[in-house]
Amino acid sequence: MTTAATSPKTATFARPSFLRRLVDANGFWRVTINFGILLVFIGLGILAPVLPLQNPVKPSPMNTLQPPSAETWFGTDRDGMDIFSRTIHAIRTDFTLAISSVLIGIALGVPLGAISGYYGGLLDNVITRITEVFQGFPQILFGMAFIAAAGNTLTNVVLIVAFYNIPVYSKMVRSVVVPLRDVEFVQAARVAGNPSLAIVFRHIIPNALVPVFAQLPLSCAYAVQMIAGLSFIGLGVEIPKPEWGSMIQVGANYIVFGKWWLSIFPGLALFCSVWVLNNISDILKSLWSRRV
Repeated sequence: MTTAATSPKTATFARPSFLRRLVDANGFWRVTINFGILLVFIGLGILAPVLPLQNPVKPSPMNTLQPPSAETWFGTDRDGMDIFSRTIHAIRTDFTLAISSVLIGIALGVPLGAISGYYGGLLDNVITRITEVFQGFPQILFGMAFIAAAGNTLTNVVLIVAFYNIPVYSKMVRSVVVPLRDVEFVQAARVAGNPSLAIVFRHIIPNALVPVFAQLPLSCAYAVQMIAGLSFIGLGVEIPKPEWGSMIQVGANYIVFGKWWLSIFPGLALFCSVWVLNNISDILKSLWSRRV
């Protein structure tokens, strides 16, 4: 009597979730604290118009330069406007401008980098040299020249910051695409008769987006700093619209008179947002580099 041979069952393990891999690569508290602070910033920015805050652009001549108190937590500025309300509303301004500019940079830089890396040759050299020329312009100097020529509007501020994100993502994606040109799935798509642009957008770019997502928070941090820097020198968001850079600039003139709260609180908000975005970028990059 013969019995059919049975193969032992092989255990299958589900791939850990993205959040689980993130925690394993960086530690629970590091992930929780940094993402928690970022969510607080985003939540305050989104809900700022409906929160029980004072009007951030309404002056109060009878309450100018008031120190922090139970009524005005962060004090008031030279026009009597509530600094706490302005600091919260500035999250909405700075983050909206920063994210918009970075997304424009990604939308233009990623296809350029993918096309450059896939085709190579003369086209690659031309795109690479142009992006290097763009990166050679001093940011503030270019911003001053652009705004002087085109006008001081929020749209122009976004375009200035986006201008500096295009080369970053173009060169990043190109470095990922070059090794992908000869992998099996790209060769199979090429043999199947797919047009080159279809291969780039359907097969190459989706496989080159991991470092883009890791770079995104860092680019937003740089964008927030640049927007605040332009506003500080009077070329970004115009007063009285709440924005951290312009608030710091207004308060800087009063620090020597002991009115420290005008600049300190928006400065701390700017510092914390940039610090958190840098940390999150490091967290995502560590996950990508470990390939967990």
